[in-house]
Amino acid sequence: MQTVFCLDIVIICLYKGVIMSVGIYKGIQIPTDLIPISKYMNKVNEYSQELVSLNKTWDNLEFLAQFGQTKTNLSETKSKFSTLTVKLLSHLCQETLNKTVREMGIKSQNTIDILVRNLFERTADIGFLATDKDIREFLSSTISKYDEHYSLYAPRIKDRFKEYVSKYSVYFDIVLLSPSGDILIQLDQTNSNSKSKDVLVELALNCNDDFVESYKYHDFLPQYNKSLVYAYKVTQSNEPNSKVLGVLALCFRFDDEMNGIFSNLVSHNNKECITLLDSSNKVISSSDIYHIPIGATMQTVLDKPYKIVSFGGRDYLAKTSATKGYQGFFGLGWYGHIMIPLDYAFVDDSDENSAMSQDIILAILQNNKEFSSDLKSIPIEANMIQQELNRALWNGNIQQSKGENTNKDFTRLLFGEIGKIGSFTKDVFSKSITNLTQTMVLNNTTATSSLMIDIMDRNLYERANDCRWWALSTDFRQILDKDVISDEDSNKMSDILAYINNLYTVYTNLFIYDSNGIIVATSQVSQRHLIGKKITSSWVENTLSLKNTSDYCVSNFEQSLFYDSKHTYIYNAAIKSLTNQKNLGGIGIVFDAEKEFADMLNDSLPKDINGNIKADTFALFVSRDKKVVSSSTSKIRIGDFVDIDDDFFTFRNGNSYSKIVIYDNKYYAVGATCSNGYREYKSATDNYKNDIIAIFFSFISDANLEIIKQVQGFSIETLSNNHEEKIEIASFYVGHKWLGIYSDDVIEAISIKEMENSIDLDSENIFKGTVIFKDNAISVLDIKSLIKEYNEEPYTEIVIVKYKEATQYHYVGILVNRLGNISEVNTTKIKPIEKHFITGGTMIQSVVVHDGPNASQKLLTILNLEKLSSTFIE
Repeated sequence: MQTVFCLDIVIICLYKGVIMSVGIYKGIQIPTDLIPISKYMNKVNEYSQELVSLNKTWDNLEFLAQFGQTKTNLSETKSKFSTLTVKLLSHLCQETLNKTVREMGIKSQNTIDILVRNLFERTADIGFLATDKDIREFLSSTISKYDEHYSLYAPRIKDRFKEYVSKYSVYFDIVLLSPSGDILIQLDQTNSNSKSKDVLVELALNCNDDFVESYKYHDFLPQYNKSLVYAYKVTQSNEPNSKVLGVLALCFRFDDEMNGIFSNLVSHNNKECITLLDSSNKVISSSDIYHIPIGATMQTVLDKPYKIVSFGGRDYLAKTSATKGYQGFFGLGWYGHIMIPLDYAFVDDSDENSAMSQDIILAILQNNKEFSSDLKSIPIEANMIQQELNRALWNGNIQQSKGENTNKDFTRLLFGEIGKIGSFTKDVFSKSITNLTQTMVLNNTTATSSLMIDIMDRNLYERANDCRWWALSTDFRQILDKDVISDEDSNKMSDILAYINNLYTVYTNLFIYDSNGIIVATSQVSQRHLIGKKITSSWVENTLSLKNTSDYCVSNFEQSLFYDSKHTYIYNAAIKSLTNQKNLGGIGIVFDAEKEFADMLNDSLPKDINGNIKADTFALFVSRDKKVVSSSTSKIRIGDFVDIDDDFFTFRNGNSYSKIVIYDNKYYAVGATCSNGYREYKSATDNYKNDIIAIFFSFISDANLEIIKQVQGFSIETLSNNHEEKIEIASFYVGHKWLGIYSDDVIEAISIKEMENSIDLDSENIFKGTVIFKDNAISVLDIKSLIKEYNEEPYTEIVIVKYKEATQYHYVGILVNRLGNISEVNTTKIKPIEKHFITGGTMIQSVVVHDGPNASQKLLTILNLEKLSSTFIE
């Protein structure tokens, strides 16, 4: 159904010391800045319609109460509920907006930051590949494409390039050029150009940095209007002024990469579109080119959480994010940008789970520092209003039973209906606040866990690539093919490994072993004592049986001799003969798991305005069998098993799950996402299977919460047959005991706030203070000890009753926890109690016996007021 927007009036008011304007939307006051978007908040409008409808019902009941001579004023109750409705809907609007805006900020930020992390790896690739020995030797001995050496060795270099892009599948082409721009080798055979005049060549030859990053049209990739290329000069050696031999260019799968990023981030049911903008704010990639096309110029929103913008005749919520950078790398000044059509911006697609009761959720609200005191006050105020209404109806019914009203049946029916509507109104408040609280505490937990696992999968993809590529080193293959490996050979391989390890610091050691599993070279001098030792781990045998150069083998996550007996993964690839592809040995690369995984977790965790990790949050990488792979908290160690619900370990790859849980005697909002791999790594075609769950914990409150008892609605109960004599009993609760007094003996119930505490008597005395009632000082009693009830639940009401002493009536107040129903009972159902003696006499006068469908109900006990008065007097 289409929501109709209507702004009747704008009001200037003072709220928390700040001047703000509020408007009337659908009869409800909300801040004017929320009015243009509140009409699109379906959940808010549902509650609004419900509460407006209830408000009309209150009008009708107020009229009927006057007509029925009830002497009960409902206008104050209605007014308080109306005031609370304004506060509730204002918070619902604001928090609904905040939820959407937070999600937008996360998505726009992750779009650019995930890309920048990936592109940082590409800058390392081009720098390392440009030093490849085979490429240098080829360029050193090649004069032109027409000499004999070229025709002899070019196919071999092209095969190496093919191997490279098959491992590092983020590239679709590699181009090797001479210093003058001649295209010597290119994987793409469709390019007919033999010479490049692209400015990129000149930049690569003369740059002082370690790479050139270029996104534009390149003449050696003529089929692409724009492409992302990383280039660097190839020199004769690693010496600073070494002779330049040529230029190497790696061509990145930009569109493919962006589609992967978008697919992980985009929610389709709200029709959002995520884009990547260049430094001039033009769209260079779009999650939906038919929605926001390539080349469109966007209005950026960098300095505020969101902005309403127009594009193509439609209004959107928009947010733009610049990259935070990664290890000092910021890329080309691009932006992540998200736009959601305003009419779909607040579609509720959450599948968040909580098995907790409404009472616990509301207790969490009261105990969480993140929630405003204004929001916390809503359920408390709703409880108080319900309590006051119950008291008014309870008292009204007492008065009606004693008065001359000729329409008592109508009045009793009306009181019952008022009680139901009051209870229903409070329930709407409780339900909406419960849903809002759960949304706020669970909001974006899975966004964090999703980022965590995405960073991990992308990082480990590089590890699988590295071991396979380094296994193809010509020197390693030639040396391992010898009958005898000399000390000189071992030192040469160790030196090469050391050079690689100095560039790739994510590894603590690289080592090579022969076909018998005996270590023949290591990158670290401190590990040279391992040379000559045989590795007996199963992953060596598995590596030596790999069939082709695309395969790799990973150890279990376990304590390793190669990692100071700490837990890690060791990635392996077989080293094959250059002549017959026989497995000659293998390379093992020891991932610095403790440091690198910790960095991934810390990079993913939400930060405060100072860039520090938010307090009371932590994160884990955990295997499906609950073994901790990494932890951002010292309380949980690597290798431990984490004790949380099985639900966090049973969902499918790529899916997420969130829930409020109790962990370590605290409530946490927990989000989890299961690994789904990256590109071919851990994909359906990859033989390597190792599911990891990223779990994010956000502290809510301690588990020993003070649960606020929810006030139940007032009702009038009939436990009688109309053909039998009946009597009315007013009931209440002291602790868990359901007690009653004949309505004729009840004067009125008043709030405990009216009582003045006694400070002179000890705590064992049943006298607790006095109240002034109708100009008389009335004693207030705590009868808990007299009825053997020891519950410490706070009292909320005082029931004033009359008791007869000689010929004069006296009043006394009884402290009660809450008021109960007013019940009409057949006199035949009231059974006297004898021989139940407390302090020398009978405190319980009788009980009401239920039968039929109510037989299992709690026992209603009627107090003996005469005994109560004598006990008090004594």
